[in-house]
Amino acid sequence: MSPIRVLIIDDHPMIRRGLRNLLASQKDIEVVGEAKDGATALQVVAHAKPNIILLDVQLPGPGGVEVAHQLRQQLPDAKIIILSAFDDEQHVFGALRAGAFAYLLKSTSDATLIETIRQVAQGKRLLSAELIDSVLRRFHTLANVEIQQQSNLSVDEIRALQLVAKGCTNEEISEKMFWSDRTVNRKLEEIMQKLDARNRAQAVAEAIKRGLI
Repeated sequence: MSPIRVLIIDDHPMIRRGLRNLLASQKDIEVVGEAKDGATALQVVAHAKPNIILLDVQLPGPGGVEVAHQLRQQLPDAKIIILSAFDDEQHVFGALRAGAFAYLLKSTSDATLIETIRQVAQGKRLLSAELIDSVLRRFHTLANVEIQQQSNLSVDEIRALQLVAKGCTNEEISEKMFWSDRTVNRKLEEIMQKLDARNRAQAVAEAIKRGLI
């Protein structure tokens, strides 16, 4: 089996050298080039034809996310692994949207990095363990937004449903939502229509079933 061809892109010479030395010890991995910035990477990638690109997200000139976009266009079959010191959502989700297959922190162990290269070469997508919680929370938020949009319920209507589920009376809902009694009745009727429910209890049950509350 041919070795996994790896291109290293990082602006720190010591990191590039360390990665090259680490990967050189693996019989199934071959470092086919390195670059210190995006411009150099776009030149190197054409003849290096890597299977895997180890890319720092913070580069001089165009940042790693922009470089990832360009590399994906130039060599769509190559799989990008972000290796970064940054764990904030802007960098993580920017890289994933750019098509990165994995996002690892530079604190990742040598063994994890090597295994990630092998797994990504097989088409798997991976994250550093430290990033999984924030990614899942973000996914949960996006999923809730999508569910809300599909239900055609407003934020206020969902909050009113939550109050109904807690057993609040119309008067209590009126006080908490700053709605008039007439508005409460109208809103609850609209909510039931949107959820195709015959009564409040059924509306609450349907909202729970859909993950709205």
